[in-house]
Formats: sequence, C-alpha cells, structure tokens
Amino acid sequence: MKKFVLSFTMLTLALVTATAEVDPNFYIYLCFGQSNMEGNAPWENVDNTVNSRFKMLATTHFDNPSRTLGRWYKALPPIVSPIGKLGMCDYFGRTMVAALPTNVRVGVVAVAMGGSPIEMFDKDKCEQKLADNPNEWWATITKNCYGGNAYQRLIDMGRKAQESGVIKGILLHQGCSNNGDPNWPNMVKKIYNDMLTDLGLNAEDVPLFVGETLRQDQGGACYGHNTVVARMPSVVPTSHVIHSNGCPGNNTDPWHFCAAGYRTMGKRYAYAALQTMGAATMMNPDFTMAKTLKKFYTVQSFDDHYDAKARATVTLQLWCTFADGHREDLTEEATFASTDFKITNGKVKIPSSGIGGIVTATYTDFFGDEHNVDITIGNIPDLVNAIPADVEPCAIYDLQGRRMSLHPGTHLPHGIFIVGGKKVISR
Repeated sequence: MKKFVLSFTMLTLALVTATAEVDPNFYIYLCFGQSNMEGNAPWENVDNTVNSRFKMLATTHFDNPSRTLGRWYKALPPIVSPIGKLGMCDYFGRTMVAALPTNVRVGVVAVAMGGSPIEMFDKDKCEQKLADNPNEWWATITKNCYGGNAYQRLIDMGRKAQESGVIKGILLHQGCSNNGDPNWPNMVKKIYNDMLTDLGLNAEDVPLFVGETLRQDQGGACYGHNTVVARMPSVVPTSHVIHSNGCPGNNTDPWHFCAAGYRTMGKRYAYAALQTMGAATMMNPDFTMAKTLKKFYTVQSFDDHYDAKARATVTLQLWCTFADGHREDLTEEATFASTDFKITNGKVKIPSSGIGGIVTATYTDFFGDEHNVDITIGNIPDLVNAIPADVEPCAIYDLQGRRMSLHPGTHLPHGIFIVGGKKVISR
C-alpha cells in the first residue's frame, strides 16, 4: 500500500510539473505548404539578427546548424528544413515579437516541401499520393525529412509544442501545384478541420491564414490561383487571406518571391494574426529593435504623383520606399480622402477638362507614426491666365479660377491654389 501511495504521489507531481511547464504566453503557430513556405530566397546579413523570444521547433534533423528533431531553437534561418531558405515564417515571427508584450514568446512549427500538392497534407490521401509519385522532389523531401508522412509529422510536432505553449493559429502558403483547382478551398478546409480535431483545438481560437501566390505584375505564373484563395473566407469562416500585392519575385523563376517579398509577406501574416487577437499592428514601446532590423520598418519616402489623362479612372495606391531600400504597396494599410475627387471603391476619375487634383493618403507605420501623403493625380495645368489681371497680389484662387474666401489667420485646405499669380500646393 505504501508503494502504491508513493507511486501515485510521484505520478501526480509529474503531471502537475508537466502542466506547469505549459506557458500561456508562448504563442505557437503551425505552418505548412510548399516551397514559398519552405523558403526559397538566400538570407542576408540583416536576417541573422533574431530576438531570443522568437523560436522554431525543429520538425526534422538539421546538420548545419545542428538541430535535433523535436527541440526548440532561436529562429535563425533556415527555419523549416535544412534545404529551406528565407521564407514566410521569418518576418512573421520577427514582427510578432516586436508587437506583442515583452513577456510573450512566439514559436513556429513548420513542415513544407517544395512542389508539394495540397493532398500531401490530407491524412487520408497522402500515403497514396506518395506511392503514386515516389520520384517527385517533394516525395523525396517527405521521405528524407518527415518520415514519409508530412501531415503526421506536423501533428506530432504540434503535440510536442503543446507541451510548452498554446497554439494560436495556422499559416498556409500553397497553390502552385494545385493552381486554379476549384476544389482547393474544400481540400484545405478538410485539412484544417483534421488538424483542429487531432490537436484538440477550436476554430474560433485558432484561425487559418492563407497567403496569395506571386502576382502577375511581379512575374508570377500561378497568379490565377489567387481567385481561388479569395474564396477561403466563404468556405472557412475563420480563415484570412494574406495579399501579395506589390511583393516582388526573384526574377529567376515565376513561382518564388525574393527576400524582400518574403519579408513583406511575413509582416502581413503577422499583421493579420495581431488583428485577429485585437492587438495593435505596431511595435511595443518596451521592445528594443536591432538597428539593422529597424530599417526594414522605417519609412523613407512615398510616391506622390501619378500621371493620368482626361476621363481616365485611376485606382488609388500608396507606394513607399523604406530605409533598407525595399518598396511596399501599402494601399490596403492606408485610407484615402480628397476634396478634389469623389472616391468610389478606391478609384477616382479625371474630369473631361483633364484637370487633376490631390488625394491625401493616411498611413500609420509600425512605430505608430502617422503619415499624411498628398498624392497629385493627373496633370495640374497652370491657370494663371484665367485669373483676372487686376486682382490684388495676395488674392487666392482655386484651379477653376474661383476666388477663395478665407478669414484672417485661417489656413488653406490641402490642395493646389493660385496665390499672387503663382501656383502653390497646400499640404
């Protein structure tokens, strides 16, 4: 009896200790897909700086750097596999730890194979798919890195991660191998539901984040799949689309992003994850960011002029150049307003007169600084000749030649005006 009591006590203590090791402030994200999730861009010096709160769980064995299956490490690239490079996970994690409270850690558990069809993550189809395609590149990776079953490896490592933290979301980037397949959203839905069931998770607590493929204007060949990705929220209500607008390709092949593209996509995955938990998409003021990394988030300049002809319809955009030299399309993060144009569905129309005007874009950067950018759209003709010659020098007119009525001490609204016979821009 004494032995039984002692054994029961030791078992109880072991269970209590194991439970105590689960840190509710360790946010875990499962990541899966094909080569863009695996990472395809060579990392650069700036990518070697990683905050210690960003972790990766090795889902396979690594020789260089040396990593053991099932153990946590600082999330230095390559994160996903020994043959992977810089990818979606890298700047997802960097952005998350910079934005969240400093007592929160972020961990990624990633399984991905270049060229893999989505069926390789369907637990009811993967074995047959592998048997039917034994010599494919993705099949070789599955066998060499993930024991022949990528789905099961992700589930096993997900359970391992649950011993340390709490799964907060799932990231997916896949599509080129199922490009345009109308049944793809339903296949993803099944995989997502299987993951939730096998890991004991609720969809309301664990959203799915699905990234777009490389767009056509950036050299993408699988851009048509983005219309399929767009359907995800209607098929899986707890899913969110991560847009790839403006993210550059590698100029080598038509499938992969370059390093700058992966960094931007990673940041967008993070912004979506933060928004779903009601957190601000800006750096925590208590976080100390490395100087080299800070350049990635620091605004340097905005594009502030777009040419347009009479009667042209112009889609509003906000493009920014950052301190590290990369460019981003910030349109979806900005708001637009104008006294010169009527904005309809994010577009303005140049009147038949051909006279352009100003649209003000408002954007708040990752450091919480608000930027108001006056964007000149179309050509602003010089209308000085249309103003009566006998007006006083300080008279102020709009571009239609109408005199402005301003009280002393008031400021001009944003726009373009004729002041004392000269054209000026009021910002």
